[in-house]
Amino acid sequence: MEAGRKLGLLILAVSQALLCWTGATAQQIDSPVVNTVNGQVRGTIKLATDLPKKPVYTYYAIPYAAPPVGELRLRPPEPAFPWGGVRDGTKLGPFCPQDMALFESSDIPIKLEHEDLSEDCLTINVYSPTLAEDAVLPVLLYVHGGGLMAGMGSHHGFEGLAAHQDVVVVTFNYRLGMLGFLSTGDAHAPGNYGLLDQVQAMVWVRDNIRSFGGDPNKVTLFGESAGGVSISYHYLSPMSKGLFHRGICQSGIWQTMPFQTDPLPVAKSLADELECTTKTTEAMMACLRTKTFEEIIAKSNVLLERLQVEPFVPTMDGKYMKAHPMDLFERGDISKADYIVGVNNHEFGWMLGLAVAGENYGSGMSQEDYSAFVQMVAYGKHQGPNLEKITEAILAEYRDADKPDDPMAIQNQFTQMFGDSMFVAPAVLAAEKHSAAGARVFLYENQYRPSVFPHRPEWAGSDHFDDMLMVSGLPFMEPYDLPEPVSYTEADKTVSREMMAYWANFARTGDPADSTGGPADSPSLPAWPEYTPHNPVYMKLDLVPTTDVGLKSQKIKLWNEIIPSLDIAAKDEL
Repeated sequence: MEAGRKLGLLILAVSQALLCWTGATAQQIDSPVVNTVNGQVRGTIKLATDLPKKPVYTYYAIPYAAPPVGELRLRPPEPAFPWGGVRDGTKLGPFCPQDMALFESSDIPIKLEHEDLSEDCLTINVYSPTLAEDAVLPVLLYVHGGGLMAGMGSHHGFEGLAAHQDVVVVTFNYRLGMLGFLSTGDAHAPGNYGLLDQVQAMVWVRDNIRSFGGDPNKVTLFGESAGGVSISYHYLSPMSKGLFHRGICQSGIWQTMPFQTDPLPVAKSLADELECTTKTTEAMMACLRTKTFEEIIAKSNVLLERLQVEPFVPTMDGKYMKAHPMDLFERGDISKADYIVGVNNHEFGWMLGLAVAGENYGSGMSQEDYSAFVQMVAYGKHQGPNLEKITEAILAEYRDADKPDDPMAIQNQFTQMFGDSMFVAPAVLAAEKHSAAGARVFLYENQYRPSVFPHRPEWAGSDHFDDMLMVSGLPFMEPYDLPEPVSYTEADKTVSREMMAYWANFARTGDPADSTGGPADSPSLPAWPEYTPHNPVYMKLDLVPTTDVGLKSQKIKLWNEIIPSLDIAAKDEL
């Protein structure tokens, strides 16, 4: 997915291949075999469209944990079983159980290679530009998004990122929804299985990645939406300590999604729907382990409709998460690993706005409907006597004095209000807290909108997930077989090169603009200053990246200072 390689790099790539397969046949080179701690696996070779002479050795569906079925369902992951012979790693494995209908309305220019679902889904995929064990390339470990109830590690490839930046990219599936996060609040179902799967994937990387040319001591987590949410939890958990060395949270930290403080009632509600006893948590869990995942997904959707919020999310389990995230956050009891955190400039511009507001979204919004959404958001922050004050504060901050009755202006208030409360304010708070705790922090706002959304309104900016098209190097992949042809512009390719370089530089050096040790033809990038509470600088990622200070500072003050103070004041009065 990127730029032309210099002769020296081509010679290096060829020599590394020869070192690995001296005397191999052409068929063996096309299907390279690698040793893992559990057995051998055969991969295949992928290419970025603009780098036809630089192979990316690709391995799919390598088990990193035992299949979580039967008595292992709704329990922490166990290590993967060994296998004999050579495992076929040339095809994608099944995805973890989820409602695939969630993908039908997406306008993202990606086509899934299959829609196979299975609980035997805890597998990992590796993309590497070399198999030389002494290469010790930086590793970028991708945690996928999807609201913790959908998604997969292989919805698109990462050949472009691996080829252009000489990094090893690893992706994986983890358990979702009820199967990943149901909790009874006791030992019979402590919860957080999806996050524990992610920890197990990090263990696999530590134990195996050198065989794929990667450095187990230079692992950077990166992920978008629920992926970013997950990574923010790993900064808070003692179980993740030492398994990763840097992290990039794109459009999501733990505050983006609700944290479950009382999970048992939700678990019992699902058990009722599935006609399981709730007399004891032990008996309830035994019954839930007998249901098919299709039944579980159907009844989870019933619960989702009723609650209007994802019911199965992380919780305190006493092991992975020992205290409430906000308590850990406030006292700085968090990882000091280098950290990039950021957002797109119109997170609720189109895809999420459409999902929340319904089919009439895009043609304007009434003040009545908007006020109802504001009250809903305010209620999520505070259920006490200051609810009306908080609602009024939000309405006042986002009111457009020049166009108070314009439906499109009101709709824009809706997009900005939701985007700031769910993504921007949490990102800035994370930057502030992690920096204050002693981490090196880099904050960004991505302002680039890819050219491949012909049906998206012009007023929509850089939407949720737009950044992943650029970071993965999608403009340099073979075009997908979609109903409408997709063609990326030169501007798209330039931004993709820059974002891949920023992410890979950070993985290599801890400084997004420092290309030391990177490819000779990597883009030269503007300096990205470190964020501190006293100098809240951030990078505006665009065709020409620039810096600024104080990302939406007035709006952030509302969400991170004014509303919490009103909440605390109300609790003090009780």
